[in-house]
Amino acid sequence: MTKVRAPLSFSLAITTVIAVVGWADAGRITRRANRTLRHWSESDRKGTPTLDQAIALDRAFIEAGGDYAPILESYARQLNVTLAASMACHAALGEDIAAVSRETADAIGASIQIIQPGASPTAVHRAIAETEEAGVRLTRLLGRLKSFLPGNGAAQGYSGGR
Repeated sequence: MTKVRAPLSFSLAITTVIAVVGWADAGRITRRANRTLRHWSESDRKGTPTLDQAIALDRAFIEAGGDYAPILESYARQLNVTLAASMACHAALGEDIAAVSRETADAIGASIQIIQPGASPTAVHRAIAETEEAGVRLTRLLGRLKSFLPGNGAAQGYSGGR
């Protein structure tokens, strides 16, 4: 029976390497028994090769004619998936900062018009509307900034410093 393996998983990468290198050479390269190699190649089992073993397996795969490093590619894809949410949050923060900057500038510009002699009620209403819009954008920015605190979304799962 063929087991289904997750697309980005190390188990699929190990299976890909072993299909080209063979069980015996993979065991010799890693100095591990076939049982251990089988565990590494099964998605429902815990355990992965060490970094040195993974490098050796990827190297053996390439030397046997493979055109990429399956374990390295698996790691890179998994890392990209985990970073996607964080990167999106940073991009959204940048967009919110730009929106606050634009709306605040509009509010200040409209408010300066009121200083001029003979400012109309329409100018006052425009300044109020622009200032309210800037307030809405500031509130959104505040919420986005709070999401970067540990345990509040963007920072979840991140243990490094900002």
